[in-house]
Amino acid sequence: MLPAAGAKLLEVLIASLANSHNRTGELFLVRTFDFLFAGAVLFYFSSRQTGKGLSKTDCWLIAPLAIAASISWLEPGQMEYTGVSLISAFLLPFSRATSFILLKNSMECLGKGHINAFMLEYTRFVSILLFLPALVSYSLSSVEVTASWESIDMVLMSLSFLFMICNLYSNLWLTLSLGPGTYLVLENSRNLLASCAQWIIQNMAHPSLIAFGAKLVAFSSIFRIWTRS
Repeated sequence: MLPAAGAKLLEVLIASLANSHNRTGELFLVRTFDFLFAGAVLFYFSSRQTGKGLSKTDCWLIAPLAIAASISWLEPGQMEYTGVSLISAFLLPFSRATSFILLKNSMECLGKGHINAFMLEYTRFVSILLFLPALVSYSLSSVEVTASWESIDMVLMSLSFLFMICNLYSNLWLTLSLGPGTYLVLENSRNLLASCAQWIIQNMAHPSLIAFGAKLVAFSSIFRIWTRS
């Protein structure tokens, strides 16, 4: 379990470099490289000789969805990055894949009947490892406010803490409970819907024909997976 927690620590550190939140366009770059995460997971579980693996049919069904969902975030006019964030965005999917694989393998050694106990121990190790980096990050961060805060701002900030708890718990539970193929389908479907919502929020400010075509291919891939399941 400790290797899985260590891999999670490495993933968080790389993610903080890839998307520092100083540039909103860095998120587009991170999402564009997401297909590498799916590719690494598909390669590992398809070549696995023991345990629950993935067939070649599963890989051929999921791969187009993963690639199209990543390209759906390809908005050249929105991307902002530095040399460090570009390299980190490329390394992040492989770090995520390593964390995902080690977590699944650790869970298989313990058994699914002990999922709650496993989640408790795993989050305890991760919390200990992330405490010092989080403390340093908090001490170095500063929030610049140019306008007075309204009550709705206070409510949103308060609810964000609850949202992150539910978000992280649900993501961990899905990772441990679902097979790798099902998880990848849900993960890429979520990213696809997020790219569509981003267009709606920004009123189609910077639409890309490549991203639009990728969205169509991704939805077609989801429909294909649904009909074959």
